[in-house]
Amino acid sequence: MKVLNLCIQDPAGAAYALSHALNKFGHHSINIRANDNYIHYPTISALRMYEAEGVKKIAEKADVVVFHQAVQPFISAIGLDPKKIRKKIVYFHGSECRNMGSQIVEQAEDLLGDFQILVSTPDLLKIVNDAKWMPVCRSFAEIQGKYSNSKRDEAALAAFAEPKSKVILTHAPTNIEIKGSTYFYKVITEVVRNAPWVEFQPIQNTPWDACLRMIACSDVMFDNCILGIYGLVAVEAAIFRLPVVCRIDPFVADVMEKESGLRQPFIQWPDEDSLRTQTFMMCDPKHGPRIRAKLGNLAYRYCKRMHDDKPVVDRFIKIVEDMP
Repeated sequence: MKVLNLCIQDPAGAAYALSHALNKFGHHSINIRANDNYIHYPTISALRMYEAEGVKKIAEKADVVVFHQAVQPFISAIGLDPKKIRKKIVYFHGSECRNMGSQIVEQAEDLLGDFQILVSTPDLLKIVNDAKWMPVCRSFAEIQGKYSNSKRDEAALAAFAEPKSKVILTHAPTNIEIKGSTYFYKVITEVVRNAPWVEFQPIQNTPWDACLRMIACSDVMFDNCILGIYGLVAVEAAIFRLPVVCRIDPFVADVMEKESGLRQPFIQWPDEDSLRTQTFMMCDPKHGPRIRAKLGNLAYRYCKRMHDDKPVVDRFIKIVEDMP
């Protein structure tokens, strides 16, 4: 199958990861990103937005064109003709869809006509009618193979010195307000103050490669406590079997369980005292390693089933094949 992914900034690396996975499993996919200054994720194609004729030719040859969030810039600036595109998908991600709701769908309908709607997080199913959940993928095997060296390097250093004694807590917010970072910081600061063997290493404004290296050397990931969903950093932490602290909305939890067949894989908490207690338990010198391993395995099992590249590619291909 020939797939063209079009995006402006590629939120969560969704376009890049999907293109990379499709190519890995025998399909042919190009990812064209308009903003080349976006540092966080790579792009598969060197094409620029102003190379209109090249983009139009690729779009007309593709079996399906996936517009990641933005449609209007590619129609008006490049001059894509929706009638010459065989199948069209609009793949909505995150805050823009939450803020604009049905308005963003209506804009796409005016420009494209018929298309399939995908959403990258389950909460958007409540906002966008007739949408299907398409989890953003990550290649578990590739990431483990590349970044597990960070863990091995750490073990090698320990052989020449004192074994690792620090428990590393981390948090990687793209936006500290919508992630509830202040709430996490309050609890983490108290834990660090009372447990000198615990260290907090936040990750922010960091390129993807460096971010993964830091996650690989961490022990517990704090994701978000506001939105009621988990982000891609939770998936990336689960690849390294880190426990993930994240508040999940009941609707989202139901979708997760229905789709995966697994119960809640992340650490939830009813209040601040509970979160503080659970964090101390995960950091306990004696019992903490066993607790973290158990919770990390739960996160890993769920995320591998829902976000690893092969099941996501299979899911995507079936969606496209079922489209009229």
